[in-house]
Amino acid sequence: MSATTACGDDGVSEPAPAPGFLGGVAGNREIGVVVNSTGRAVTMFQLGQPSTTISIPLGSSSAITPVGLSLRGRKAAVPLGNAASVALVNLETATVQRFFTFPSGNATGSAWANDTTVFVANTDTDKVGRFYLNQTNAEITATATVAPTPTAVVVTGGRVLVVSGNLANFSPIGPGVVTAINPATMAALGTVQSGGLNPTDAAVGPDGLLYVLNTGDYITQSSVGIVNPATMSLVATIPNMGVGAGAISIDDDGIAYVSGFFSATVVWNSKTRTFVRAADNPVCAKAAGLCRGAFAATSSATGKLFQVFFGSPQTGLAPYVFVFNPTTFALTDSIAVGTGPSSLVIRTF
Repeated sequence: MSATTACGDDGVSEPAPAPGFLGGVAGNREIGVVVNSTGRAVTMFQLGQPSTTISIPLGSSSAITPVGLSLRGRKAAVPLGNAASVALVNLETATVQRFFTFPSGNATGSAWANDTTVFVANTDTDKVGRFYLNQTNAEITATATVAPTPTAVVVTGGRVLVVSGNLANFSPIGPGVVTAINPATMAALGTVQSGGLNPTDAAVGPDGLLYVLNTGDYITQSSVGIVNPATMSLVATIPNMGVGAGAISIDDDGIAYVSGFFSATVVWNSKTRTFVRAADNPVCAKAAGLCRGAFAATSSATGKLFQVFFGSPQTGLAPYVFVFNPTTFALTDSIAVGTGPSSLVIRTF
């Protein structure tokens, strides 16, 4: 489950709750932050009162195709896909503060290096860019070239780690690649293979290792490559993570939630390297006896699992965030979060 404040008489107290909506409700201050890909918005809901939501529009252009976000304090960086730009969203005021732009391309994964510095991948140009929140111009001009088709960015150990699918014309030309970048100089510090084909996401575990999700070919099973970011070496590759898995999150107990549109959510213990719920028995919300897919999943402070279902207009299935019991994974609730939800982060502000 997520980290909680330790008890004791060390004189340390929790920070004051955020004002307004971000403060949550009495007894539960956690907030869910959802990216609506086809809805071109960010939607927030209070875990203690999930029927209460706030939607933040990202723009009306059809080029705006967000799929994820990264958070720092009460701000979110939201890469806007084909719009080749990043929206800086103030979650406290529920407004877009400003935009940062590439000359062209597709802005995908992002990560914060500190309170004022953001790194973002450009899938089409094979670059990672850096911008500062207080820079005068909107253009992202500081860039570094990485392996083809970068999709995810993680900052850990003073390094920027960029995960590249290593594709040409949407087909793998070799194993995925992780590139380490110096955040100050933008110089490449080294590379390592991801242990599989077409990686699309990554997360750092409580052990400090990087867990790279190799999506593969959407036909065979996906895998997770375990990378030591300090030595830039591949430690192990774990197979059987579901077909077409595209998102991974890891909680403070080392439990990984690996989600895919075709495979729902596989649950795996990174400490013991054993499956809690394997690909043949994933966590899912069933419809007509069949599992719905999952675009992403993450846990709350109480251990509940929150799973993003994109929706299926073809079959008449509405989009939801489904909520599951932390021990039995029984479905306990469904939360309406707008059109086309694709990712979810849960935080206390």
